[in-house]
Amino acid sequence: MLALMKSLTQSFLGKLIAMFIIVGMAVWGADRVVNQIRTGLGSNLIAAGDQAVDLTTLDHRAEILLKNLNAQSKEPVSKEDLAARGMLDQMFNVLKSRTVNLGFADKIGVIPSTQAMLAELKKVDAFRNPLTGELDLSTYQRVLAENRFSQQEYEEQVKGDLALETLNSAASAGLIVPALLNDIQTRYLAESRDVAWFLLDATKVPKPAPPTDEEIKAFYDENLEALKRPERRAIDMLKISADDFISQVEVTEQEIATIYEASKSERFSEPEQRTWTELTFDSRDAARDAFAQLAGGGDPATLEGVANRESRTAKEDEIDDQLLRDAMFGPGKQSGALFGPKDMGDGKWLVARLVSIQPGAVFPIETVSGQIRSELAHERATQLLYEKLDTLDRDIGAGYDLTKIAADIGVPVMSFEPVDNNGYAADGLPMTGLQAADAAFKQAFDIPVGETSNQFEGTDATYVTAPRKIIAASTPEFDEVKDDVRQALIMRNEGQAVDAMVKEMQARIEGGKSTLEAEAAAAGADIQTSPEPITRVNADKSGLPNSAIASIFSGKPGSVFTFPNRTGDHYMIVQLKQVNDPSDSDIEAVSAMASTSLNSSLDSDMSAALEQEVEKAVKLRVNTAAYNAYKASLSSDQ
Repeated sequence: MLALMKSLTQSFLGKLIAMFIIVGMAVWGADRVVNQIRTGLGSNLIAAGDQAVDLTTLDHRAEILLKNLNAQSKEPVSKEDLAARGMLDQMFNVLKSRTVNLGFADKIGVIPSTQAMLAELKKVDAFRNPLTGELDLSTYQRVLAENRFSQQEYEEQVKGDLALETLNSAASAGLIVPALLNDIQTRYLAESRDVAWFLLDATKVPKPAPPTDEEIKAFYDENLEALKRPERRAIDMLKISADDFISQVEVTEQEIATIYEASKSERFSEPEQRTWTELTFDSRDAARDAFAQLAGGGDPATLEGVANRESRTAKEDEIDDQLLRDAMFGPGKQSGALFGPKDMGDGKWLVARLVSIQPGAVFPIETVSGQIRSELAHERATQLLYEKLDTLDRDIGAGYDLTKIAADIGVPVMSFEPVDNNGYAADGLPMTGLQAADAAFKQAFDIPVGETSNQFEGTDATYVTAPRKIIAASTPEFDEVKDDVRQALIMRNEGQAVDAMVKEMQARIEGGKSTLEAEAAAAGADIQTSPEPITRVNADKSGLPNSAIASIFSGKPGSVFTFPNRTGDHYMIVQLKQVNDPSDSDIEAVSAMASTSLNSSLDSDMSAALEQEVEKAVKLRVNTAAYNAYKASLSSDQ
């Protein structure tokens, strides 16, 4: 779990994810109340050392999680949904791990310093002033407020993250891979294997005798369940979108001209260009002095200590530096806007000053009138759509059939041939129009003929469905499907014949009665080998499928493996010819890789061991009954 925490806290976004979805938001200040009554938990749900979480905190975290899920979800999510989907349990379990680890950190005195906190905040680009490029308190507080965090909450979270990172790094700080273990891993990676193979064309294998009528009937009887046809429904559907009402709205030339004049400089013109001066200085102090003079109205030409002066002209999307782009092109930026000082590396510091703005050429109205007309017409059609959806809602509530509803709204009824509950017709073709209706289509399989579904919002339209006819599930009579059953039996028998032949070939080669080369010659196939011996390092470049690679490195010299392709018309016959000990040069080539992989593996093992020791050192107390009661209350609270 420490490794998970570490991976989630490498960026500002990671911290937000940790707070939103799993960990929640910090420890919320007043959670450090323990040993209040005989249970040792008091009003808390979780406690470990001086760290604790109460019911209010858990519920508040669930609220934050809901807000952010619903901001991205098409369908509303409730607390009851969190519990039903296991998301609440996931949040609670990770929260237990965090609490016990932070409790252990408190116990041994792992408390991040103010300097460490400040250094962490300085790493976050979002907290930097767009003008100076440095950590700025007002920018910092604004960004937190936009993401619904207080300064205390975020800083508590960062403190916890730093403490957990310190615990994890301290556990592996002195980790040294034993030379013997490194040697074993190196030889394991450097060991190579000689492999040869050929492709067997299964279509040339002699066909078995055609099945008799008795065999076909027996095969039919064995597969009655597989032959059963699913229930199918013929469905009528309404698809309602703004496009259905475009023809019912009107846009005048005067309206187009008015919109054009009001927004031509912003919407209907080439991107503007801006010219700014970049001043480079050899020290931070010189850059700050220059910035102060420019901010006070100083003349750039009179500045002292300028190491380099350059004038640049560009469009907004041509500037790679996001902070410089915001400073030169941000909302409200006018001539005289400043940027910097910014550390450019090699002891150089940059200050930039916006000089002028060159508007882009305006497009003639003739070239954009069609776009304006289309946008305005769609906007009005959307307004009309909302009125129609009110009518739709009333008609469904009144119990009208789909034909009556379609007439009231003014859209056609779309009729589909019988399909199964996945949207496929009897011939196997998908009815994509129905499948796009999604929830409305699914509900058409839950209601009887004569009823109408609810209205459901799709990605581009509103859908309503009604089953027109139901064809019950059934098993076809033998005579009806005899030809299909015969063909299926022939395919099965042919597959079994090929499989049996391949197994016999494999047994002959491994038993010494034949060789891979002899079998390839008999099959009219060429023997193939990899360009170089295969190792665990280069195996993925050998051209062999993953299943063959896994078998090669688990087999013994002389072993034969067979792999059919997806269609079963070809088989790869592979033989492990020889296992080669690595040379000194082979060992040297993979030594660094072996050391890296071992370090990673041992670091993971060390983190797991630390987790166990933490649990022993700090007793975790959980009020499971209170947590279960909280979950049970959610269904009645919604």
